[in-house]
Amino acid sequence: MTSAADRDPPAGATEAQFEVIPLKGITDRVEGHLPPGARVTVTASPAQGLAATIAVAGELAAAGFTAIPHLAARQIRDRHEATDLLEQLAAAGVHEVFVIAGDATRPAGDYTGSLGLLEDLAAAAPGITLGMGAHPEGHPFVDEQEAIRLVRAKAEHASYLVTQMCFEAPPLLQWVRSLREAGITLPIRPGIAAPVGTARLLRIGAKVGVGRSLRMLSGRGSGMRRLVGPGEWDPDALLAELARGQEESGLALAGPHVYTFNDLEAVARWRAAA
Repeated sequence: MTSAADRDPPAGATEAQFEVIPLKGITDRVEGHLPPGARVTVTASPAQGLAATIAVAGELAAAGFTAIPHLAARQIRDRHEATDLLEQLAAAGVHEVFVIAGDATRPAGDYTGSLGLLEDLAAAAPGITLGMGAHPEGHPFVDEQEAIRLVRAKAEHASYLVTQMCFEAPPLLQWVRSLREAGITLPIRPGIAAPVGTARLLRIGAKVGVGRSLRMLSGRGSGMRRLVGPGEWDPDALLAELARGQEESGLALAGPHVYTFNDLEAVARWRAAA
């Protein structure tokens, strides 16, 4: 079987992509603060529902952005609904999705995790670009060996991988090396938190559980100084470390996945300063 990892890297692999939450007015804010044609992913949650994700993705695509809706497996009933969603998205000019398991306490139907949904989407639309998520600092429900096995199985269908939020380069780079040693060659987008206020980042980080990087906040390392020094997280030093790591043969890091928390004004200021 030919895996997605054996294909050419997806279009735009070197560009950053920006994650937004489908709240009222977000499309106007994206248009006002992100560059034309930018890659923008749209989250899915039980609170907002998939309908909001699909609607915003369609609006962004109509505005000329590369819209990438998150499809949460545990919110989708079955293969029929998954195929229906693909048809809706294709009609709206959306040809890429990001597949996650999702936070719903109980699955809506057949899918308990993202692997089954990835398999069905790849079979239903062989030309579609599929992103997948992964946890460099440990998955909350599976051990390390099982996590690698799942990544390998999902990589048969996905085009690239996005990590959870990371705040330190060494754990992320070591995890990438372990994937490469396991023969998993997908482009990897490191998940980077946009520059936001410390209190907001800590509140969100605690909810999403970003692993060892979050625990550095109670220590005295350089990461903590970056985070609490001026009262605002600055990702530039982390991105510089990752850029140096990118020079290492075989790592194949793609452009970052920027968690914006919908603070697009801060993202625009950061981009302008850079």
